[in-house]
Amino acid sequence: MSGLHRGRLHGGDRLPSFRKVAEYSGADPRVVADAYRALEGEGLVTIRGRSGVYVAEQERLGEGQVLSETSRWMASVAAEAWKRRIAVPDLPEMIRRCTNSVQLRAAFLESTEDHMVAFCAELEPALGLQCHTVYIPPEGVREGSAEAARVRDEVSNVDLVITTAFHSAHVHHITEGMPAPLVAVSAHPDLGRAIRQRLAEGELTVVCVDPRFADRIRSVYSLDHADRVRTVRVSDVWEVNNLDPAEPVLLTRAARRKLEDVDLPMIVPHSPTLSFESVRELSEVIIRLNLERAPGTSA
Repeated sequence: MSGLHRGRLHGGDRLPSFRKVAEYSGADPRVVADAYRALEGEGLVTIRGRSGVYVAEQERLGEGQVLSETSRWMASVAAEAWKRRIAVPDLPEMIRRCTNSVQLRAAFLESTEDHMVAFCAELEPALGLQCHTVYIPPEGVREGSAEAARVRDEVSNVDLVITTAFHSAHVHHITEGMPAPLVAVSAHPDLGRAIRQRLAEGELTVVCVDPRFADRIRSVYSLDHADRVRTVRVSDVWEVNNLDPAEPVLLTRAARRKLEDVDLPMIVPHSPTLSFESVRELSEVIIRLNLERAPGTSA
């Protein structure tokens, strides 16, 4: 789905076979086959027997601006609204009321600039949050310390606190008792797939601001190939200038901003950053907060 809408996949492109997907994911081949058949039922893929699975051709509507898949999705939304006695003409206003009645302020707590920039760059435009970053030490914050007091003060006036799984336990202790809900977000699975595939083939160069970002890549994705992860700090001009321009790298968004005119091929695009599950959880919180705090809502 993401590949279609971002132009990385086109009608007629061949997709991995049932067997390859099962081997890569560890899933039962029958489950993979059922998943592909479900996608075929939605008009997204075409299964051609022994010749393989292909991306289905997608008609474009409205002078080519909208994929037919999007049109079918909108029809499903309208039908689900009808089941809930919501008239189709009333849908835009209801969506606005649920997602944009108030400007929500979010604090994103992390210990690396690379993670801060990557997630906030998507949280703001995609979900409409006013996001500001709060640094926390990688080892966490001791309860009752001046550092804990600083962090609590920085998140005291926000509507929502967001962090990653690496810091969720620490942040939970710091913000316990505060009114703002806490959400721990995860990265889009495309990132993990691209990293694992690259490491299976050979060396992965990580171009980042903070080397601790590369350390996380080693600890999460490369237990068997930690020696294949090479770290290049964006501040190391010599290392950056001597990168092979034909060799794709894992380039963080924070590093990209500092590189300016330097163009490097990437193993995976910057966006999407958030996983579907994270967007779903954040959306539920955003809707609840909007409905609770909309003008005219009694306390």
